[in-house]
Amino acid sequence: KQDTITAITLSADETAVEYFILDSGNGLFTAGFRPGDTITISGFTGVLANNQITTVTKVWSDGSKMQIAGTLVDDLAGESVTITSCAKTFKDIFRNGVIRVYSGTEPADADADEGAGTLLLEITKDSGALIPGISTNGLNFDAIVSGKLSKNTDVWSDAGLAAGTASWYRMYDNGRVTGSSSEAKRCQGRISTSGTTFILSSTSIKLGATTTVDTADFTMPAN
Repeated sequence: KQDTITAITLSADETAVEYFILDSGNGLFTAGFRPGDTITISGFTGVLANNQITTVTKVWSDGSKMQIAGTLVDDLAGESVTITSCAKTFKDIFRNGVIRVYSGTEPADADADEGAGTLLLEITKDSGALIPGISTNGLNFDAIVSGKLSKNTDVWSDAGLAAGTASWYRMYDNGRVTGSSSEAKRCQGRISTSGTTFILSSTSIKLGATTTVDTADFTMPAN
């Protein structure tokens, strides 16, 4: 999976010791760029040094701005600039992501609206608030071992947002795009205290009481 954008609305901005790609077309977020992505920038002709391979550190959720780890020199929009992410694995796609836990009936697939179930938990690192486009408090996986991708050693938790019985989860990438979408990066499945991909400390969620994800294991295909 690669994310890409080509536009004449992209410009380079150097502000003190911080460096940004700006987009007056507001397309950077919906194109799929997220914190931690390795990207290739090409097409700047005014300042050739702006064409580089670098890492995304922050993306504004309105799509207007993206901070990078590399250095840039001011360069106005008008050139046909292309930004492309390196191919992403499952682990990369859900880097700094979030898990929402619901009661009720699991939707037919992850493209569908979340449905009528109640949102019980929004699982993050240490129950912290996640802001789309920023890596802080996002969830991450360890390296694949023997074909299995598992949660890292961080505490994945949340205080109950409502009381109810947890029955399914949806995992979102760092953008946390909800509602019906065929483009948003997410997956879903059943949730329980055993025998499922995500294992909770309890499926009986109480308002304000902390629940943790004790196990999160994905078996990766051979190819």
